[in-house]
Amino acid sequence: MPYAMLRRIAVLLSLLLLPMCASLVLLAAPARAAGQWQTFLKTYTCNDLVAGADTVWIATGEAGLVRYLRSEGRFESSTREPGGLASNHITTMAFDRSGRVWCGTPGLGLSRLSADRTSWDLINAFDGLPSDTVSVLRADGDTMWIGTPRGIALWNGREIAGRIPDSGALSPFADDRVTGIVVYGDSLFVATQGGVAIARISEQLANWSTVNTGLLTHKCDGMVTDGREIFVLAGAATYRWDRNAHTWGLAAGNGATKRVRDDFGRMLSISSSGTFEWVTNLWAQVGGAPVADGTDDGGSEVTVDAANHAFGFAGGALWEQDFAAAWPRRFPPAPAGNSVQNILADGSRVYVCTFGEGVSRFDGTQWRNWLPVSAGASQDTTFINSSFAFALQRDRRGRKWVTNWDFAVERFDDSVVPPHFDHLVVSPGSSDTLSLYTLGWSSCVDSSGYVFIGADTPDRGGRPPVGIAVYDTAGALIETYKTTNSGIPDNQVRALAVQVSASGASLWAGFPGTGVAVAQLTGDHLAHAGMFSVVQATSNLDIFGIVARGDSIWVLTTSSLLRLRGTTRSVQSSLPLAAGPAPRGAVHPLAVGPDGSVYVGSVDGVRVFSPGKPFVDFKADNSPLADNEVRAISVDPVSGVVWIGTAAGMNRYDPNYTPPPAPRPAALRIKIYPNPVTQTGIGFELRLSGNTTAYQGEILDLNGRVLRRFVADANDRVVWDGYDLNGERVRPGIYFVHAHGGGREGAARVVVLH
Repeated sequence: MPYAMLRRIAVLLSLLLLPMCASLVLLAAPARAAGQWQTFLKTYTCNDLVAGADTVWIATGEAGLVRYLRSEGRFESSTREPGGLASNHITTMAFDRSGRVWCGTPGLGLSRLSADRTSWDLINAFDGLPSDTVSVLRADGDTMWIGTPRGIALWNGREIAGRIPDSGALSPFADDRVTGIVVYGDSLFVATQGGVAIARISEQLANWSTVNTGLLTHKCDGMVTDGREIFVLAGAATYRWDRNAHTWGLAAGNGATKRVRDDFGRMLSISSSGTFEWVTNLWAQVGGAPVADGTDDGGSEVTVDAANHAFGFAGGALWEQDFAAAWPRRFPPAPAGNSVQNILADGSRVYVCTFGEGVSRFDGTQWRNWLPVSAGASQDTTFINSSFAFALQRDRRGRKWVTNWDFAVERFDDSVVPPHFDHLVVSPGSSDTLSLYTLGWSSCVDSSGYVFIGADTPDRGGRPPVGIAVYDTAGALIETYKTTNSGIPDNQVRALAVQVSASGASLWAGFPGTGVAVAQLTGDHLAHAGMFSVVQATSNLDIFGIVARGDSIWVLTTSSLLRLRGTTRSVQSSLPLAAGPAPRGAVHPLAVGPDGSVYVGSVDGVRVFSPGKPFVDFKADNSPLADNEVRAISVDPVSGVVWIGTAAGMNRYDPNYTPPPAPRPAALRIKIYPNPVTQTGIGFELRLSGNTTAYQGEILDLNGRVLRRFVADANDRVVWDGYDLNGERVRPGIYFVHAHGGGREGAARVVVLH
């Protein structure tokens, strides 16, 4: 008897011993490789806050899903990546009875984190959502009510079971923009931008009534319940539902309210007057809790856990109410800001310049932020003012140079504690000529330790750029190269690089609209004026980056990446860009790794040119890249680790990362559903779900004949539609699902009914 037949019989014998159930035991497939990418984002806003037994969950507006582990006193986060969280902007959050975390997003549907916190799946308009923008989530066991700007949907534990209004049907709502959902006994209340509607669940929501009596405005912004009372937020006021009269009554005393929420049987409102809790028949203020600010949503969130312990989020910090009614604050570790302008890799550390938010240093574990100076604030800074930092350079002694526009050219040594700062050029005022030297953009250093800083300007007509400033090893400004004394074609200098060759060293400079110029370095620096000459092949190009590597000079223009030969100054090749550089924001969008790979930042992500390979693009839709607008890239010259600064955060990418060998998988439980499954005229959809993410196998009949084969690369995927390999519908009866993965195999049986 052939081996294949023996194997099939052995599988069938094991199948017949299985109980009639919908579960299947397999071993876990190897987890997705982690460690190649890291994302670093500052949390500014909280759109939802949930406190569990040991974890406080923060749904942020820009930093993904942040978690505070109370027993460990530390933060961790999940950020957007393919196959994971769909967006770093989370609009709302909820937990179902099974412990899965649901995260709504603007325009990207629902991301759902498994109960064991190992995998994400996505529910969107293709699955039946009225809109991919989710505004409200309300869990009822494993059922989830989902509010969107186009109505509501019901997830029944397996799929979207229905939506209102249905496609093409007349809407029962005055406005389909849903802002609140409450399940109250047999009634479903839906708050919208056009008022409140109510229907009975037992009647399958067939009959809707509008209940707006008592509301001074029908524009509702939220709705909450403690199981006994219902409140709606409309026009910055809270209204209490009278279930006997079917009217709303104003419940004042809590100020101009921006948010309402309910948790564990408690209702809270957050206003400019403070945070209030509904106690019996009035709003009672919670002492010391956050207050709403002047933004549309108030900027603050407050929640309680099952033990009535309160937490809040405001001003970028998590607040926790202690037993003394104080609210100590904890800031999630992050760079000073997400609007990154420049980035510098220096061994185990990376330095970051942000727009208006300061300068940061990350040592692989902790962030040190030098924040901008503001009157009356407690600052962690020894800069004159770390606002608007652009040029960033490491000199030969390891000291860092930073230009903070209109404040100072700074040099600091952070190998000592505390860091030692030298204020090399201090601006006496934006109208003073000396302030022009603080407007540094590009920079480089030569082998003697001289630092060159190329100038820019916020107002070319009123404040002209000064050209290339030259600083000696003592930090003294010794000369400036301008159009009038050195032959450079423009005093606005976008890119600088030093090339060292057998014939000496050269200084390469790039300019807006006038190409590339190069000069031979004599001694410590340019010995005299008139040494720059324009590379004619580039004379009309707009330059954004220059990197020298051996005899190759890589030049980034608005339309292509050029490789010039340093000795002949001729163009050797021209490579295509994904898109143009970030206009005016691309401070350092070009870098070369130790293996010769060239990394190019643009307004559409990062393009990587590696020797002998096709180029690779990293974008927000195919990688964890924080944002497609890439302003700065720096590669560690030893490890090859790439640091990427974008308009909305930063990333670390390790091109040489090798995932550790996968451990022997542990057994896990996988569900086949529905079971039994009903055959219809168009077949059926048998799905497989579990806490691994990849499955393959086959469907067999009682004789061991393979009817269909399947591959499922995610949970809840259809593995059988009720047809065999010949396209014929199978008959009702018992069938077997044989699955394998992680080097193991298992099986379950399923009943097919008429």
